[in-house]
Amino acid sequence: MASLTSGRRKKAINPLSPTGNLAQTTTPFTDQETGIQFQRFFGARTNFSFGIALPQDSSTSASFIGQLTFPLSDGNGNVVSSFRQAFDKDNNPPEVTGSFSLRPITQATSINATFLTYTFLCEGCLSAGLGLNAAAATAEMGWALAGRAVRNPGSPAGMLDFYDKGFGDFQANLEAARNARFDDGDEDSRDEASSSRRSRFDNDSSNGGKDSDNND
Repeated sequence: MASLTSGRRKKAINPLSPTGNLAQTTTPFTDQETGIQFQRFFGARTNFSFGIALPQDSSTSASFIGQLTFPLSDGNGNVVSSFRQAFDKDNNPPEVTGSFSLRPITQATSINATFLTYTFLCEGCLSAGLGLNAAAATAEMGWALAGRAVRNPGSPAGMLDFYDKGFGDFQANLEAARNARFDDGDEDSRDEASSSRRSRFDNDSSNGGKDSDNND
């Protein structure tokens, strides 16, 4: 499970096994800063969203581009990312390492005191061992959002509290997530000096976006 902490909010995404029977599915969304076309889940009650973009040929890359957007109660301009693996819903998931990494795409990332949009390249994240098969047409994914302060927020291993703001599942349309602009975002992430695990952003604009989803 990949998790991200910022200010007093945290959220997590969890790729699960391919499936085909969920109430809510992703819909098309185009990022205005990069032109990357995502398949995106949006929760109208929480304003949490997650978008995913894949290369056109899944056999040439084990990476995906993700975009997370959610409200903040006390944003401080810092983003700390980490990879987590959850074994149950009640305990803080431990940090994990492996042959995968995350690179921010700062052109499509913005943060202020009330909202965060975080766009990133997740390298080596598409594999059966990690629970997300790029060759599948669809995949079941889960999300969770908490409003409590992250304990030790400056550390990638900071304590993640219970997701009191909301959680749920959705079906990601991976077939529709494959697009030609994927390589543009890949190149942007490699060209930026902010490829470390902790990045600071000076842009105080937000790009929440909305679509037709009306439930979490």
